[in-house]
Amino acid sequence: MSTRKPLSPIEIQSTEFRKVFRGLDPEEVRLFLQAVAESHQALILEKNALAQTAEHLQAALDEFRRRENVLKDALYTAQRTADEVKGQAMREAQSMVQEAQVRGEAYVQQAQLRAHQVERTILDLKIERENALSSLKDVVQRTQNVLAVLGQKEGEENVTTFYKERDNA
Repeated sequence: MSTRKPLSPIEIQSTEFRKVFRGLDPEEVRLFLQAVAESHQALILEKNALAQTAEHLQAALDEFRRRENVLKDALYTAQRTADEVKGQAMREAQSMVQEAQVRGEAYVQQAQLRAHQVERTILDLKIERENALSSLKDVVQRTQNVLAVLGQKEGEENVTTFYKERDNA
């Protein structure tokens, strides 16, 4: 695969081909189409890589949520066991429950922190995607404006005046 820089929309739209006897140079057109295809392929690969990253982040978020539920279930079991124990066993059970609660809360906090980090990363990726789309739309709009101006100038040119100016020169 080529390491060629992806073509911009302006490069694609402004490319001109040599004129040959009956149209455009087929080899030049073929090479240009190959460059466009490579550029498009690079964009597809980038999109797929971003989608894969998003999938990995979603899987990590799901795993953290599963762990949070497991910790909640463990906490509930520890509390029920503590209620059944009497006397000395009651004090020991309460001590174990308190330790489990501290650890459980720490795990829950860690899981929530990681979940927030993953959600923030997802939001950042969405913002980056929106910024890229906005930039692309801006480039397309500017290109359309340039083409419109060029089209107006072309319509304003007078072929007769051109030939007269050339003959006078």
